[in-house]
Amino acid sequence: MWLRAVGRLYYHDSPYTYYTSTEMHLGEISLECSRPGAAAVALWATQQLFPLDRDGEFATGLASGRAAALALYERLKRDSRFVTGSAPELDILVWAPRAERISDASNLSQRIFDEAARRHLHLALVTLPVHLIDVQDMQRDRDTIICLRSVLMKPEHREWVDRIWSIVDAATSAAGLPPR
Repeated sequence: MWLRAVGRLYYHDSPYTYYTSTEMHLGEISLECSRPGAAAVALWATQQLFPLDRDGEFATGLASGRAAALALYERLKRDSRFVTGSAPELDILVWAPRAERISDASNLSQRIFDEAARRHLHLALVTLPVHLIDVQDMQRDRDTIICLRSVLMKPEHREWVDRIWSIVDAATSAAGLPPR
């Protein structure tokens, strides 16, 4: 009951958010670190609930997210269809499809993003300077590259890496890059 009352005050419908249920949930109305100033408050509130403790629940959750990101990173790195940035330090992973030119890779990123969404895997797109991604022998016809981005922040993401990979693989093939 209180959720609906509070939700009327804080609810938002941003184009970059998606909801998997028609029922309101706490994620729609809570601090998400996406507003100016919210990051400090969200960190403080999180540490009140989950104090910094190396073996605590918060640290365990962070470690699980990073393990999931590293597992997916290793799969992407072994697949010749992709280029990556450096290994993830936390749970955020960035990669791009390999192509002849940077602009082609950027276009493919958008297509993979769309194909993944059709398969209910919601990635993000991020535009980065080319030097942050190992573009290897791609023709540098742009100074930036549109990359795919995933945040594997839920503890269960570690168990879902195989499923996430299978969707990324299928979406990449559907976007025009079959397995090599």
